[in-house]
Amino acid sequence: MRLKNLKLIFATLLLLLMPFIFSGCDEKKVPGIVFNSEPITKDNLLHATRSLEAGKRVYYLFYSPKKIKAEFIRVQLVKTGDNIAKGGYKIVWSKDCRLMQQNMFYYYDNFTLYQAGRYVMQVFDVNNLSVPLAWNYFFIHE
Repeated sequence: MRLKNLKLIFATLLLLLMPFIFSGCDEKKVPGIVFNSEPITKDNLLHATRSLEAGKRVYYLFYSPKKIKAEFIRVQLVKTGDNIAKGGYKIVWSKDCRLMQQNMFYYYDNFTLYQAGRYVMQVFDVNNLSVPLAWNYFFIHE
């Protein structure tokens, strides 16, 4: 009787611990994009924002934990909304950028928008334009 109870307790504990054992606790490191109203530095990197002002510069940083193998990336800015025809989105601009050898883990630049709304920025490897390396959204307000 005692051996049977011990086996039951062991099986129960094993079932309770299995999700923790197989899920892992490693944080997945994925590429991303951050926005700021000021030039991005080490000091203000953690103070990124998604709410920006119309007519002011928007600074962005695309980063990747792994070295980007592409020589060129395409940065694409899309405006989204219910009042936009053709599926609710419109490409505002697209820009091909060359990654220099010394900064194969990031790309940094800025732009200015004058229309309020919700925008999405996507970064692609120019050799694979079907799947973005990273994307993020932000809002421009008056």
